[in-house]
Amino acid sequence: MIKSVIFDIDGTLLDTEYAVLNSLRDTIWELKNEKVELSDLTFALGIPGEEALKQLGISDTQNGNIVWNTCLANYSHTIRLFDCVADVLKELRNRGYKLGVITSKNREEYKTDFSPFGLDGYFDTVICAGDSDKPKPSPAPMLRYLEQSKTKKEEAIYIGDTFYDMQCASSASVAFGLALWGCHCVNHIHTDYYFNHPTDILYLLSIDKNKRDRMPWVKLATELQFLAQGGLCYSKDPFDIERFGRIREISAEMISLGSGYSLSHVKSVFCNETGFQTPKLDTRAAIFQKDKILLVKEKNSTWSLPGGWVDVYESIKTNTVKEVKEEAGLDVIPIKLIAVQDRKLHNLPEYAYGVTKAFVLCKVVGGEFTDNLETVKSEYFGLDELPPLAEEKNNAEQVRLCFDAYYDKNWHTIFD
Repeated sequence: MIKSVIFDIDGTLLDTEYAVLNSLRDTIWELKNEKVELSDLTFALGIPGEEALKQLGISDTQNGNIVWNTCLANYSHTIRLFDCVADVLKELRNRGYKLGVITSKNREEYKTDFSPFGLDGYFDTVICAGDSDKPKPSPAPMLRYLEQSKTKKEEAIYIGDTFYDMQCASSASVAFGLALWGCHCVNHIHTDYYFNHPTDILYLLSIDKNKRDRMPWVKLATELQFLAQGGLCYSKDPFDIERFGRIREISAEMISLGSGYSLSHVKSVFCNETGFQTPKLDTRAAIFQKDKILLVKEKNSTWSLPGGWVDVYESIKTNTVKEVKEEAGLDVIPIKLIAVQDRKLHNLPEYAYGVTKAFVLCKVVGGEFTDNLETVKSEYFGLDELPPLAEEKNNAEQVRLCFDAYYDKNWHTIFD
């Protein structure tokens, strides 16, 4: 379980690329009277300034840094926080995570370049260039952070935007997340997580990674069924077909033994398809009125977002409209795709087949609740007053995600 979230600064928390590259180009002109293309300087992003200057043939790095910082001041007005960074840091602190920084800036640069943004108070531990015997991409800064913050490596994640950041984390056996919003080039950066937007960090940390491990026999049986069904679909050899059929039976027997359901019942729902097996698709509508979300009450007295399986010939959009009409009696217009999720990462109980869930923000244009075969009533709820939810369909974290999308006019679709 992640307990400590560590950030790089330039290209991750701060958008400094324009300022760094242009000031470096000015520095080279002043010290060497040479014109350099900005594209030839991108290697300097994410490594200590002294190292960048050395690679550019500037031996007096102390003087070079002085000149560079002077030039950088001319572009300070272009430096800004990336969108939502402050909100994400605040929410991480509210959730109880330890926050830290590992940066290639020295301590003085940290104070002059980063501290003015007023985020210092969020961070428990800050490792700057010079705080460890070697800078990034060495693991030394990360190992120093783990020691100083008393954090176990398996409980930490480092988020940065460069190959050097990735090397620093991976060589210390710490998980790494690539900040794509500030990454200049993804080539050769193979990592644990890819974040399109800072808010994706909150989304990742809300996923219970232990869900898939609670019933490992379900995962194994499901994979066997998947392989068997594919084999039955594509195999031409009668002996192979017989073997794949037996593998399918074994997978059904595993589910039957583990769940207590009869073998005949398991076969009817678990082994009832032909062709290549793909996940089922489920849609859920997020409908708001005065900062409250619409839920429908099921016949078992739990509540869910209006939705259901996508029918043949229906799209995500048309199915969302259809399900809302059937379950809530409302006419809606789908206006935004909130998220596309792999159900097994979010919901319990675990199903013995794959499900992809699409959450769609909708606007009401008419209609009212009417009696139907699936639900008994509908009602709007605030986030702090949710009723008992149909957890197999939607949980509190998923409802919260819908609220986040509703409040954020620039919401970007989140997907597993």
